[in-house]
Amino acid sequence: MTTAPLDAAEGEALRASPALSADFLVRVLQDLVRARSVNPGIFEAQMVTRVQAWAEGTGASVHPVEMFDDRYSVAVVLQGGHDGPRLVLNGHMDTVPIDGAEKWTSDPFGAEVRDGYVYGRGACDMKAGLAVQLGVLHHLAPRVADMRGSLVLHFAAGEECAEPGTLKLIEAGFTGDWGIVTEPTSLRVATAERGIGYYTVRIPGRSIHASRSHLGLNPLERLPAVLEALFAYDRDVRTKPHPLLPGGSCTPTVVHAGVKENAVAEECVLLLDRRLLPGETVDGELEEIRRRLAPISAAVADEPIEVTRFRWSFQPAEIPADSPFALRVQDTFAAVTGRPTEIYGTPFASDVHNLVNDAGMEAITFGPGNVEECHCIDERVLIDQLRDAALVTAKVAEDLLLGDPA
Repeated sequence: MTTAPLDAAEGEALRASPALSADFLVRVLQDLVRARSVNPGIFEAQMVTRVQAWAEGTGASVHPVEMFDDRYSVAVVLQGGHDGPRLVLNGHMDTVPIDGAEKWTSDPFGAEVRDGYVYGRGACDMKAGLAVQLGVLHHLAPRVADMRGSLVLHFAAGEECAEPGTLKLIEAGFTGDWGIVTEPTSLRVATAERGIGYYTVRIPGRSIHASRSHLGLNPLERLPAVLEALFAYDRDVRTKPHPLLPGGSCTPTVVHAGVKENAVAEECVLLLDRRLLPGETVDGELEEIRRRLAPISAAVADEPIEVTRFRWSFQPAEIPADSPFALRVQDTFAAVTGRPTEIYGTPFASDVHNLVNDAGMEAITFGPGNVEECHCIDERVLIDQLRDAALVTAKVAEDLLLGDPA
């Protein structure tokens, strides 16, 4: 799909908006990065305060929604003057912990601006996306009386641990007709995402002094066969085709066994990260893993291998690659920037699955930042992408909420 650039007056008005300027967006992003929200650990309380502060004066209503354990997501609603459609912009407030702090070239929570980037934990994943959401809110706020629809912003708790922050917002009624999850896609339009299932494989044993090991049951004896079966499973799922996504995967990531060098372990516990394609389910793959390990489990009849789920999970999700909303965002990107962007699928999982699967929304993922610069030392986001994401998202919001029905 090709589109002519915006006419001069329209493009100038969009770029002249103070709320969509690089200065405003960087100021918001720096403030959010400095609000520590590490999960697990510090969690989102500081971010809730910052979001509420940035919403002040816009006329939007602010709705904290408890996820659990006194942790809150926040919905911010800019209600239009008519009972029209609703556009949801979704993002999460939590970040992963700091890794290798001594190797960072700047304070992980300093939000330093350098070489055209903002640096800091969460700068890319995904406080840049949250800054875009707040920029769009401030851009539309002066025109709220003219809005035929409403802007609904999600600031979710717990996404980094697959916790139900977004789900709680949906259950509280903060849904819409269309959705954009502002995770980093390098400004590509994602209509599909892989899911994640986390599984525990427990190989039981019987502990005993290692000098009499033949009288116990060493769980490590079965570990090679278990790993061989899981790697064969991984090879199989990687070959499954999808037009926008890489194949699935099953990756053993953690092994625990034993308490001392001269004692046979009581059990060996293996943790798995299973990336899922649309059409697969977390529970369905749990049963498949059990099936694959059944012959190894049956070899020691009185000590079967156990496979269970742990933590929360992400179901895979997709909408048609040619969905009208996805093409609208792609088209708007070309009109605003003068450059094309592609329809693709995210290899990572996000809360877009809640919008698509749980709320039944036509939702995509589109946001600033390169996913390869997330969860790493010197995490950063390109300021040019931050501004382009805000301009494009604001134009989409204008067309849907201010313009005539399309």
